[in-house]
Amino acid sequence: MKFPLFVCLVAASVVAQARIDLSSLREAARSRDLPALARMADGAQGDPLEMYPRYYLLSTQLTSVSAEDVDAFLGRYDGTPLADRLRQDWLKELARRQDWPHYLADYPKLDSPSVDLQCLNAQARFATQGSADVSGLRGLWFTEKGQPESCAPVFDALFTAGQLTEEDAWTRVRMALSAGRSEFAAQLAPRVGFPPELTVRALGQAANAAQAPKVLARLDFSRRAARETALFIVQKTARSDPDAAADMVESLKGKLSESDRRYAWQQIAEIAAKKQHPLASTWFAKGGLEGLDADGRAWSVRAALRAGDMNAVLDRIVAMPQEQANENAWRYWYAQALKRANRATEAAPVLLQLSAGDDFYSLLAREESGPTLTAAPQNYVPVDQDVRTVAAKPGVIRALALYDQNWRVEGVREWNWAMRGLSDQELVAAAVLAERNKIYDRSIYAAERARALSPLSLRYPTPYRNQVEREARNQGLDPAWVYGLIRQESRFVADIRSGAGATGLMQLMPTTAQWVGRKNGQKKIDLSSLTDPDVNVSYGAYYLKYILDRLGGQAILATAGYNAGPGRAKAWQDDNRQLDPLVYIETIPFEETRDYVKKVMTNAQLYGATFGETTPFHQRLTPVPGKNADAATIDAP
Repeated sequence: MKFPLFVCLVAASVVAQARIDLSSLREAARSRDLPALARMADGAQGDPLEMYPRYYLLSTQLTSVSAEDVDAFLGRYDGTPLADRLRQDWLKELARRQDWPHYLADYPKLDSPSVDLQCLNAQARFATQGSADVSGLRGLWFTEKGQPESCAPVFDALFTAGQLTEEDAWTRVRMALSAGRSEFAAQLAPRVGFPPELTVRALGQAANAAQAPKVLARLDFSRRAARETALFIVQKTARSDPDAAADMVESLKGKLSESDRRYAWQQIAEIAAKKQHPLASTWFAKGGLEGLDADGRAWSVRAALRAGDMNAVLDRIVAMPQEQANENAWRYWYAQALKRANRATEAAPVLLQLSAGDDFYSLLAREESGPTLTAAPQNYVPVDQDVRTVAAKPGVIRALALYDQNWRVEGVREWNWAMRGLSDQELVAAAVLAERNKIYDRSIYAAERARALSPLSLRYPTPYRNQVEREARNQGLDPAWVYGLIRQESRFVADIRSGAGATGLMQLMPTTAQWVGRKNGQKKIDLSSLTDPDVNVSYGAYYLKYILDRLGGQAILATAGYNAGPGRAKAWQDDNRQLDPLVYIETIPFEETRDYVKKVMTNAQLYGATFGETTPFHQRLTPVPGKNADAATIDAP
C-alpha cells in the first residue's frame, strides 16, 4: 500500500527552531564545564530541547545541588525520559545523603526501579519506620550472581524473619556453581556455616580438570558442601565431555541422594542438548523435569526434537507451566506432536489460534491450517492531519530534533517514550512520520506496536531498493531474503555501528569487509566507507553469497552462518542424517542466533509477500543435509 507524500510542516518547523548545538553541549558535559552548561541552559528557554542543557547542568554536579533545584526540574519536565533518568540518579544521591523521607516521596514516581533502587527503598523504610515488610523482595535472592550492596540489609532482614532459610542459601550456592561462578559461591559461605569446601581455593581446585579427580576422591559425602562440590565437578566435566560426566554420575550412585542424582542428570542433559549430543534426551529422562527452570524445560523439548522423539516432546510440553506452554514455539510443537500421535483434530484448533499472528510460528501454522473465513486485515491509512497531530507531540518534536543533530541514542529514547499510550491509529501515523523523515527503525517500531492496523509495507519497508536489488541480482540472491537480513541487522540505519564494530546496513565487521575486499582484488579498503549503502550492500551481498555457496546453497545454514559464523552453522548440522529445517532452527544452541534465523526467514517470507510472491513458507525452509554430505572448506572470517 502506498502513502501520499506528506510534508510534515509542524515537525520541520520545530526542528528548525532548535537552537542548541548538541555537539557543544556534549563536550561541555564531558569536560564538566559548568559555566558553559549554565549559559546554554539560560539561553535555551523555549527551545524544543531546553531540558537537555538543564539536565546536564544538574547531573554533572548532582552530589552538590540542592533538592529544590532537582525538584524544580522534575516538576517542570515530569513524564519525560530525561526526568526519569535524573530521578533514578537523584534517588541514589538521596540514599547517599541518607535523606530517606525525600527518597520515599520520590520513589513512587519512578517509571521502572532497578534492583538497587528497590533495595534502597526498603532501607528507607527501615530507617523511617524501624521495620518494613520486604517479603516482596524475596525473589531477588534467587540468582546466580551478586546483587547490589544495597540489598544486603534486605537479605539480612529476610533471613532474620525466617522468610529466607539456610536451604535457600544452599539453593543459591548451587545456582552460582551451576553458572560457573565459583568465587561468588564462596562469598555465600557465611550463610551456610563457612564449610571448607566453599573457599575460593577449594572451589578453584574442583574446577581444575587435572585436580578434580583427586578432589572428588577425598570428599566426605556426608557433608552438604561436599555433595555440592561433587555436583559442581560433574557440571564442569560435562562442559567438555558429557559422556565422562555421565560415567561420573554412575560412579557416584551410592554417594549422592536420588534428588542430587536427578539434578546431576539434568545438568548433564542441558549441557549435552546445547552440544546436540544424541543422548541428551535420554539423560533428561533420567533427571526428570521437576526442578528445571524455564531454560531447562525448553532444552528438554529441544533434545527430544533432535532425537525425533515426538512422544517426549508432547509429554514435556504438557508438563510445562501454563505460561511457558502458551509461548508460540511450544504451542506450535505441541500441535506437531499431537499430529504425529494421530490426534490431528486436537491439533487443528491450536494451529488455527496460533495462525492469527505473523511471527515465525504463526506463518507456519497459517499454512498448515489452510484457508479460513477470517476477515481481511483493516489497515489504517492516516490523513495529513493525523500525521500533523502526532508530529506536534512534545516527545516526537524532541526526538526529531535530536535525530536532526545525530543524537540517535537520545532520539530513540525520546521516540520510544513518546509512543507509550498512543492509540493504534496514532502509532500508524507516527510510523508514517518517521518513514517520511527516513528514520526507518523508529517507523518499524511504531508500526509493529500497531500491528493490527499497520500495513505490511510500513512494517517491512524497502528503502535502498536500487542497491539491494542490484546487488542481489549480481550475486544471484533472493532480494526478499537480503531485505529480511538487513531489516534484522540494522533496521535500515545506514551509519549504525555496534559495540563490537559491526557497521552499516548489513552490519559488516571490519575483518569481514577487509576479507571481501581482498577477494575482490583490493589491497586496502576505507572502513569508513562501510556506512555508504552502496558499499555496504555490495560487500554484504558478496559475503552472504559466499557463505551460501560454501553451505550447499542452504539459506537456513547461511542465515545462521551470517550471524554466528559459517563454521558454527555447519557444526550444528547432524553428522550424517538430514534434519527437518524446523528442528535444525529450534536446536541452534545460541539463543541470539536461533531467534535471528527465525526472524530473518520470517522477514524474507513477508518481504516476498510485499513483492507479490506466493512461495509457501514451508517451501522456503528446505531440509538441512548432514554435514558430511558437503565437506567444502570454509575460509571466511
